[in-house]
Amino acid sequence: MTATSALEVRILIVAPRGRDARLIANTLSEDGLSPATCTDTEALVARLEEGAAAVMIAEEALSTAGLGAITAFLASQPPWSDIPIVVLTHSGRASLASMRRAKELEVLGNVTYLERPARPDTVRSSMRAALRARLRQYEMRHRQEVLVRVNADLERFAYSASHDLQEPIRNVAIYSEILTMRYGSMLDDAGLEFLGNVRAGAIRMQMLVHDLLTYTQAASIADEKPEPSDAAAVLETTLQNLKASIPHDGLITHDSLPTVRMGAVHLQQLFQNLIGNAIKYRGAAPLRVHVDVERVGDLWRFSVQDNGIGIAAEYTQQVFGIFKRLHTQQKYPGTGIGLAICQRIAERYGGKIWVESELEKGSRFIFTVPV
Repeated sequence: MTATSALEVRILIVAPRGRDARLIANTLSEDGLSPATCTDTEALVARLEEGAAAVMIAEEALSTAGLGAITAFLASQPPWSDIPIVVLTHSGRASLASMRRAKELEVLGNVTYLERPARPDTVRSSMRAALRARLRQYEMRHRQEVLVRVNADLERFAYSASHDLQEPIRNVAIYSEILTMRYGSMLDDAGLEFLGNVRAGAIRMQMLVHDLLTYTQAASIADEKPEPSDAAAVLETTLQNLKASIPHDGLITHDSLPTVRMGAVHLQQLFQNLIGNAIKYRGAAPLRVHVDVERVGDLWRFSVQDNGIGIAAEYTQQVFGIFKRLHTQQKYPGTGIGLAICQRIAERYGGKIWVESELEKGSRFIFTVPV
């Protein structure tokens, strides 16, 4: 599937002088293409709104107002769309005036110049090439639409499945605890161990379901610009939440932090996952974590530096995958979703996240957010 209608494969022609438009239309029709003539640029824009594969327009039809109208239409198009435009130029030697004119027409984007008088076979080949380029764009649009639908279906399934799983998992955890309290004395050591494994498995599943819900919800972050968040206040809240897990000899410091255009709850998720990981994967030395920030263009670049066990270079990309873990559950408990959540949040805000690390030399997680 490529074009969705006959209107999307037609070629629009604007050539106001004499028989130009009719002759071009006849030439293209003989080649099996679908031409349609327009009287002026106003009519052209109206037909472009309906759909078109390409445009052939005479240079003299492109007044300042007409050029502005076409440019405004092109600017409103989705990212996949880049309509090919062939401009019929005047013949003759290049001059300062012709070069200035060519510069003006660059605003049309995907523009090709065809000098008159153009031979019929040149016109046909130019428009066939334009049509092939447009059909590739339609194919790209189709693939994007399929990906969007598939991703949406997966997000809905993940949300529904994880949401519906919460109640039965909670019941397993609760009733395994009740069994231990009421009937634990009737069980031998092996029975108590088995029951403990059931409860531990239920608790771990609760964590997985919670984190999976968080991961799917991160995909639904609104595209609108959020209200500014005070990063210093968000970090302070994060540290209060983590207070019980910070060792007594640990030290977490930070630079002066700015106000950023990111939802406070999402910035807190970033801080909490990154600092929480620094606490979890600390080494033998007393915990040291430092949060700093610098402005790079229209982005703030935050970094969370720790002195923990570090990550081998070959795993610095893998750690951001969902359910990706580098250690056993027994050694370092967790779900393997935290960094995937961080990546999804950063990307939804137009930023990114990465890590610089070496084994036994700590890690520096860096993420960018809009100013």
